[in-house]
Amino acid sequence: MVLRQVNLPKYFQIANSLHGQISSGAYKENDQLPNEDELSVQFQASRGTIREAIRLLIGEGLLRREQGRGTFVNSLQHSSLFTLTSFNEEMMRQNRVPATRLIAADILPADEEIANKLEIPLGVHVIHITRLRMADGRPIAFETRYLEQAMCPTLLEENLTSDSIHFLLVNKFNIPLVKINHTVEIRNLSSGDAQLLQTNPGAQVFFVDRLSFTERNGKRIPAVWFQAFYRQDMYYFRVNTHLSL
Repeated sequence: MVLRQVNLPKYFQIANSLHGQISSGAYKENDQLPNEDELSVQFQASRGTIREAIRLLIGEGLLRREQGRGTFVNSLQHSSLFTLTSFNEEMMRQNRVPATRLIAADILPADEEIANKLEIPLGVHVIHITRLRMADGRPIAFETRYLEQAMCPTLLEENLTSDSIHFLLVNKFNIPLVKINHTVEIRNLSSGDAQLLQTNPGAQVFFVDRLSFTERNGKRIPAVWFQAFYRQDMYYFRVNTHLSL
């Protein structure tokens, strides 16, 4: 596939370069990155631009900051948990600039459908997050998540427009996600969803329904219910699994 050439912001070019160095093994798991001054010289950019590039890679889970020590490389390659290639990471591979618009982030009582899916009592408080995902300023996906509020009470305090929710749950809040039921179908968009994705009503899209499971007291239970519409003319899927059996 030939990638389109776009005018990428400087911070994004730097993030893309660092991402490539990590992927190629130039920086390995737990390696420390040069400090901001050294990276500024290397990339001929301001410290603010370097910080923005680092922030993007931290949000993707590729890097972590350690207070008083610096920035280090993460690795999920040998985890017993599954990992999903994130939207931002996929866009970076395609030299496209990702962005996220937060449509909704609130708490609501579980209706019958949500309660059945998450196997929780009717009316229990759940976190509801809806986001519009874009590339080069064009809407590509419209996604919604539900999870029980008690599982992660402070999730809505995070930066949900830049951070990977999957990474936050697994790595910051220590919620192991050990299994998914994942289905992809072709569907036709309603007029409302078509308007959000800036395409025609009835246009065919990928519809994703994904239920992630965690472990509690030795038992696997539903954790996150995710649904999304992806424009099939602008997106393709990549899923990586790293499971120890």
